[in-house]
Amino acid sequence: MSRAYWIKGRAKGIHQSIIAKIGAVLDIDEMAKLISPERSLAVKINLSEIGYSHYLHPIVASTFFEKLREAGAQPVITDSCSLFKGSRHTGYDWVHTALIQGFSTGETFDSQMMLAGGYTGEEGKFYVAEGRNLGGVELGSLLTDTGALMVLSHVTAHPLMGFAGATYNLGAGLLTGTGKLRIHSVLEIVYHRERCDNCALCVPYCPTGAVSMDGDALVFDSEMCNKCLGCFFSCPNSAMTVRPEGIVPFQESVVEAAHTALANLRGPAFFVNFLTSVTPQSDDYPFSDIPFIPDLGIVASDDPVAADWVTYQMITRSPGISGSVAEALNVLGKGEDKITAITGVTPELWLEYAQQLGLGSVECDFVAAQ
Repeated sequence: MSRAYWIKGRAKGIHQSIIAKIGAVLDIDEMAKLISPERSLAVKINLSEIGYSHYLHPIVASTFFEKLREAGAQPVITDSCSLFKGSRHTGYDWVHTALIQGFSTGETFDSQMMLAGGYTGEEGKFYVAEGRNLGGVELGSLLTDTGALMVLSHVTAHPLMGFAGATYNLGAGLLTGTGKLRIHSVLEIVYHRERCDNCALCVPYCPTGAVSMDGDALVFDSEMCNKCLGCFFSCPNSAMTVRPEGIVPFQESVVEAAHTALANLRGPAFFVNFLTSVTPQSDDYPFSDIPFIPDLGIVASDDPVAADWVTYQMITRSPGISGSVAEALNVLGKGEDKITAITGVTPELWLEYAQQLGLGSVECDFVAAQ
């Protein structure tokens, strides 16, 4: 049975600073297995869109990088580009955004910062996938070339997964652009003309021209849509929605991609979920509301399903924050399912599917590490 470790969010002194908490993560036995002087170690981060203000601070990634290198590892920071035309759409955009957000590639990471699918986002290979949806998926070459993997996830609500954590970051965050299109292919965007005020805020986010302006009127061409969700994330009026029938196949596709990624990794993997600044929007959005639960700390495990299951339970059992969306939806109380109330999606279905596929298990020992 795997173990899920909890490093508490409270800090009552310097011995519980963020630096100390990261040190506590690196002291976990399962984490220590990743560190070897002869093996490269990819550290997957979430780079957010510009405009999203609650992303993990660069000090988190930089402290992990420095401490891993001090321990003898050969770390490299990695991530992937977005499908939609936001601030992370191309390799150039991604590097520019990283610098704006304080991820100084040269000084902070000794130039060891590389995109999983390369500068083009398409450096990778097709791998056969188990499950009932994908058949196979394109993994970024950095993932399959590296010796071990650490996945650092900023936990948030997610409109299609319920919440974003280890499984989503692993399953969607290390694919090539083509691989991401493959898991998005089961989705269908629905345009609600009656809700649209023709503000055109979504138009710059569309990479295919499916959303455009005809004079003063917005036009949506479903045949040109690649389901990247750029219009969905950016629309302030909910004029763009996702057809519900595609949500479960999307969740399962993410799980299948995560399973494929782990199956083709050369060495061990470890997952670190940060339950800090847990907002109603994922890092894909170009804005963020205030957090809806208090900072709960860090959940870590070598099992992504165990890490996510514990994360989900902690969010449910936590009190909500007054003045947040949790109060607006009347789910401030401990034990109330804030994730489902906020997103309309329950994570239990994909967590069960992940178990069936062998990605991990919700059955785990819960250990307080600090």
